[in-house]
This record gives sequence, structure tokens and C-alpha cells, in this order.
Amino acid sequence: MKVSFATDELQELYETPLTHLKGKRKYPHDIIKQYKKKVQLLIAVRKMEDLLPFKSLHFEYLKGDKKGQCSIRLNDQYRLILVPVSEDKIQIVIVNEISKHYE
Repeated sequence: MKVSFATDELQELYETPLTHLKGKRKYPHDIIKQYKKKVQLLIAVRKMEDLLPFKSLHFEYLKGDKKGQCSIRLNDQYRLILVPVSEDKIQIVIVNEISKHYE
């Protein structure tokens, strides 16, 4: 699947090696590490539904004000919010935000 990023910050966070991230980080080290792994997984799958067998991701389509978006779990507290852009065989996903689920 093709992945594009909603912000330059999210793209830089994915592309920059952990050892090269400088200064105070917006997210904890383990969250950044999980974020990188999940983006790699998104690139590897062919379509969104291929994420369903991975029970630990808790993949779900969102409701309410986030309708049209979906999320996967980075840990118990953080979610990766995704926006499916295309219904083609290879879907494009925008990595929209990393959010604290209960805030």
C-alpha cells in the first residue's frame, strides 16, 4: 500500500533514524519505534482489510466526528489515525495523527 503523510513532521519522524532524533521529542521513544513499525506494516499490506488478522493492532473504522478514518493501536494509550484515500486495489493511506486515545 502506498503511504503518504499529512504533515512534514510525521514524515520526518518516520524517515529519521531513532539515533538521529534531536532535542525534546513530542512522543516517547517507544511510541516512535512502534510508529515506524506500523508504517512499515502499512506499506507491506495490499489493502486496509489485510490488517484485520493482526488482532494486536485493534484495527477499526472510527465513528462520530472521525467518521471516514480508521485507527490502529501503537500501545494501550496511543493510536495511529489513518485516512483511506482510494478504494483501488492499492489504497493510499494518509498517516493523519498520533493521538492519545482517551484525551
